[in-house]
Amino acid sequence: MKISKETLEVLKNFSAINPNLVISEGNKLSTIADAKNIMAAAVVSESFPKKVGIYDLNEFLSALSLIEDPDFEFGDNDVSIKSNNATLTYRYADTSILTSPEKEVNMPPTDVEVNLTADDIAQIRRAGSALNHPVVSITTEHGDDAVYLQVKDPNNSSANVYSHKVCSASSDDAYDYQFLIANLKLIPGDYKVAVSSKLISNWECINNTSVKYWIALEKTSTTK
Repeated sequence: MKISKETLEVLKNFSAINPNLVISEGNKLSTIADAKNIMAAAVVSESFPKKVGIYDLNEFLSALSLIEDPDFEFGDNDVSIKSNNATLTYRYADTSILTSPEKEVNMPPTDVEVNLTADDIAQIRRAGSALNHPVVSITTEHGDDAVYLQVKDPNNSSANVYSHKVCSASSDDAYDYQFLIANLKLIPGDYKVAVSSKLISNWECINNTSVKYWIALEKTSTTK
C-alpha cells in the first residue's frame, strides 16, 4: 500500500506530541502526550491492515526518506518499505510499552467558541517568542464587546502583554481561558476552537476537518 503525503504530514505532526505511536487497524490515527494534556486524532485516506507499534516516530519518518516512492507491506513483526531498488525493514515495538489514547475524549459543554486563522496562531507564537511569555489566553471583560487573544505571563502582573481582537463578544460573560503556547502543536490551518470551563478545549481544523485536537487549559484560567 501507499501512504499519502497528507497522512505523512499528520504523522509528522503527531511526532511533536508524542515520540511513539500506536497505529490501530483501520483509517483512524490518534496520539496523546505523555502528560495527557494534548490529544490528537485524524481520519486518513488509508486503511491500515493491523495494529502496529512505532517506538520512535521521528526515526521512522526519517527512515522513509531512504526509499523513493515507497510501498508498504505490513507483516506480523515488521513493515517492509520497498522501492524498485531498495528495501527497508522496520520492526514494530511492543504496543504495551507505548503511550496511546485509551478512550475518546468526552467533550463537556462548551462555554466559548472562536475561530482562529492560521495567521492568528502564527502571531501567537511570534508574540510569545518576542516577549518570552509562555501563555496565550482567550479573554474578555464585563462591559467589553470583544474577545481577545492575549500573550502574557500570568505570574507577573507587571509584564508586557500582547493583545489582539479576534471576534465580538456574544454575552456579558468575563473569562480568561489560558493555554501554554508550547501545547499548540497544530497542523497549520484555520481552527474552530471550543473551550469549556472544565479546563479542556477542542480544536477542529477548518481546512482539514479530519484533524482534531483536545488541549488542556492552564489551571490559572478563570471565569468571572
